[in-house]
Amino acid sequence: MNNMQNKIVLTGFRATGKTTLGQLVAKRLGYLFLDTDQELTRQLGATIAQTVACHGWPFFRRVEAQLLREVSTASRIVIATGGGAIEHDHEWQLLRRNSLVVWLDADAATINQRITTDAVSTSQRPALLQDHTPQDEIIQLLGQRMPLYAAGADVRFDTASVCLEDLAAQVCRAYTGNRG
Repeated sequence: MNNMQNKIVLTGFRATGKTTLGQLVAKRLGYLFLDTDQELTRQLGATIAQTVACHGWPFFRRVEAQLLREVSTASRIVIATGGGAIEHDHEWQLLRRNSLVVWLDADAATINQRITTDAVSTSQRPALLQDHTPQDEIIQLLGQRMPLYAAGADVRFDTASVCLEDLAAQVCRAYTGNRG
């Protein structure tokens, strides 16, 4: 980690708490908060599911990559990225500069339970893999992305059974303790 950190980037699979935790951390630090999925929905004037249905995943990923490039220069901000943002290798390296990158992790069963009980997840985010049950999709995508999350983050926190207020305090300590 470097001593010039000026932002926090939250990464991890869907439903690991990035948005909720990001809002708490930003409030504690007096920073801005940005959820990249929410920003893309605002910019595109449609949900992710609607965008993918009309234009396909490659279009969505191109727009997502552009947003990551744009926010990579921001400071005094907490950024909650989409679960697949870690797959943008070049943009991720830009985003990591001057950032504390926090990987929020949870097991597949916890993620599946959260997704199935969250109306936003089920209505606004389409499946990435066709012909898979939600649980099978989570397991397959987690298997693909976990090495990327591990390599692309500075710290990891398991969110399966943790109080987000306590976790926000831990993230703030990790951030302020590594700023130099």
